[in-house]
Amino acid sequence: MIRRTLMLLFLSIVPSLHIASQNTTIKGIVKDDSKNPLSNVSVKTNDSEVEVFTDATGFYTIDVPQKGKLFFSQEGFKTQKIAVKGKDIINIFLKYDEKAFKEKEVNTGYGKIKQSESTISVSSVDEKFIEQENNLDMATYLRTVPGVSVVEEGGNLGITIRGNRSLMSSDAPLIMLNGSQYNGSLKNLNPRDIKSIDVLKDASATAAYGSRGANGVILITTK
Repeated sequence: MIRRTLMLLFLSIVPSLHIASQNTTIKGIVKDDSKNPLSNVSVKTNDSEVEVFTDATGFYTIDVPQKGKLFFSQEGFKTQKIAVKGKDIINIFLKYDEKAFKEKEVNTGYGKIKQSESTISVSSVDEKFIEQENNLDMATYLRTVPGVSVVEEGGNLGITIRGNRSLMSSDAPLIMLNGSQYNGSLKNLNPRDIKSIDVLKDASATAAYGSRGANGVILITTK
């Protein structure tokens, strides 16, 4: 009887150990081309809502599926995608995006203006990244944007933008597709048709959309 009890206990523990073994903790430091540490770099996995940010020394630590990928992104730098492949330390250098340092126009929802003239917090998915990785899905694109959390819920995508969480009402941001409100599932959009994705994060987004933009606005433009 004791032997049977021990065997059942062992069999109940093994699946948990197997699940735990599928995740690994990755640590590393992110620097720029001049070997200066970069703070506040977004580090995300490609298949979960987990997101961390580098500290003042460029250091980060994150739990990742062993077969997962990490996305490193920050405004002004090119997004990098790294496969984990059994690594436990991933140090990278983010390359400056020369286009980002030019007088860039941003989509504010009510027109495009020069970035230096914008008072709205706008983050964008790297258009070059979208062009090169057009076989990915909308969830993966949005996860490269710092502060955006994406969770798959019953075939749909649950999206929240950092700082816009409410216990009493929906956290969902407003989604605009080519200037019109989009109420369908983002999973129904063909990634190959996407030209750009801009995210309005702060309260000033309500200047263009009123209360609808209280949780942020995602602006999607197709080709």
